[in-house]
Amino acid sequence: MMDTSTLSAPTNVEPILANENPKQPAIKKGWLRAIIGAIVISLFSGFGVIPFVVSGAITPEMLTMPTSELFNAVGVNTMLTFMLSQFLCALFALYLFRKFIDKKSFKSLGFELTNYKADLLKGLVWGVALISLGFFALYFSGFITVIDSDFGAIQWLSYIAFFAIVAFNEEILVRGYVLTNLMASINKYWALIVSALLFSVMHLGNDSTSFISTVNLFIAGLMLGIYTIHKRNLWFPIAMHFTWNFFQGPVLGFEVSGIKMESVINQQVSGNPLITGGDFGFEGSLLLTVMMIASTIYIHMKYKSNENR
Repeated sequence: MMDTSTLSAPTNVEPILANENPKQPAIKKGWLRAIIGAIVISLFSGFGVIPFVVSGAITPEMLTMPTSELFNAVGVNTMLTFMLSQFLCALFALYLFRKFIDKKSFKSLGFELTNYKADLLKGLVWGVALISLGFFALYFSGFITVIDSDFGAIQWLSYIAFFAIVAFNEEILVRGYVLTNLMASINKYWALIVSALLFSVMHLGNDSTSFISTVNLFIAGLMLGIYTIHKRNLWFPIAMHFTWNFFQGPVLGFEVSGIKMESVINQQVSGNPLITGGDFGFEGSLLLTVMMIASTIYIHMKYKSNENR
């Protein structure tokens, strides 16, 4: 999928932005910072469950439930505050690592404000367009039957906030911290592949995971990261990640990585699960595999050519 003959040689030189203070990182190797940071940040994220267990809002037994059952047991509002608590704990650890280990600004992870509105808009549209294309392809092929629809069926603000937190949380960690640090010591395309593998592994514990869903999540990691390695910002992948999840689940009625939730459209899927995605949702579909490969190649060719101008 990538022309390896054009790959630049790996470098151990840290990229320095014009407005960055060129301090040397406390840990010299970018790949080592990525590994240690990902582990510590993930551990800190786990502290977010403590207030919920102490208050009884989530019992220890609930933590062993499948994610879909937990979501439906506690409801979207509790899951929203739970995710927010985990995100804030992870963000605190990430801030400490960025400041004292990387010796760089948090903004340099990919939050530069130059043209950020255009990047956000592109990501929002791309996510909606991709999942809508998949929905209508299955619908007109007879794999999806729409039973009914109700725009009052979901708590809009809660679901919007929930999936915004999910997008920020995963993108800042994987495409922000991990990918950025990997690119500091290895070729950017190898860094992209490693970060995509991490993204896929992070979802292995989801309900109804299959080989195809695991491969698709790896390709999704490539698709979300390819923009970042060319444009060096997170606005596009955050926005795309958000609209993909939000329209996939609460709007169009698919499972979101195996999690079934309330939705505007109540749909019934039938037919070959290799095409529909089965119980994992559309992310387990071979149709999506083809769509994401095409999308990744398009993004790569478009922004790689812009890079060379």
